[in-house]
Amino acid sequence: MVHIMYYRINTISFDASRKDEFMAYADSMRSEMKTIAGVQSICIIETSEGQATGVAIYDSKASAEDALPQIQKIMGGMKEFFTAPPDLKLGPVMWSMNDKSDCGDECCCC
Repeated sequence: MVHIMYYRINTISFDASRKDEFMAYADSMRSEMKTIAGVQSICIIETSEGQATGVAIYDSKASAEDALPQIQKIMGGMKEFFTAPPDLKLGPVMWSMNDKSDCGDECCCC
């Protein structure tokens, strides 16, 4: 059985004049983010001024679903920086350049 990673992707519009405050809030939540069961990585990528994409990688769909209350709490603290509601997408890896189709339960490529 190949272990499939699950992704939560948020497209975020934020007040660019408050970017430093936004990042300070994210930094203040780092310890809590690290306690989310099944989370492998969380990144916020600035895609243009006032626009970002948040990417959270989980070890499974169940972990992503179980994390929802914590994520809602964290995102709730970010809402003061948002200029529009985040656009949320969820899903499993469909393809990865790392082809380890025979790695079974030890798979960490996707």
